[in-house]
Amino acid sequence: MKTYLPYYFKRIGIIFVLIAIIFSFIGEIDVHSESFIKGFTEGSNFARGLSGQPEITHPNSNINPNLTKEVYDMYIMISLFFSISGFVMYLFSKEKIDDEYIQQIRLKSIFQSLLVSWLIYAVVKLLFSRTQFDGIYILQLQLIVYAILFNHNKSNEFSTELDLED
Repeated sequence: MKTYLPYYFKRIGIIFVLIAIIFSFIGEIDVHSESFIKGFTEGSNFARGLSGQPEITHPNSNINPNLTKEVYDMYIMISLFFSISGFVMYLFSKEKIDDEYIQQIRLKSIFQSLLVSWLIYAVVKLLFSRTQFDGIYILQLQLIVYAILFNHNKSNEFSTELDLED
């Protein structure tokens, strides 16, 4: 696998992923804020309005989520953009020492990530048959699994290489 970006793009990619996590939390916390509020207030009644948006009624307060569906979708799309961009930057960045051995580990990690991510997808589909996934979420899962497996394979390969030298 050919790397095209300099090493410092790994850090930029990690920053992009952290930004994606922040946007995801902003969107999710507001939409699912009733579960947080329920822990602090007793006797909450949860209902769904005509728009399908969660509504909270409580005898002593009038608390409703602030985000509309359009704003929530915008936060999720921004989060997906930053997440995928960050992982792609991380994926196509060089290592400090980028040689054929690292390229072999990259290729091994790509094959493993494809296999693992599709196995995860198959298990989720078997257990929760009504769950629908967009292709973009499967791509994001593959990138996350690749980043984890690449770091794992790289640390394992170098640790076994050091053991052989001793």
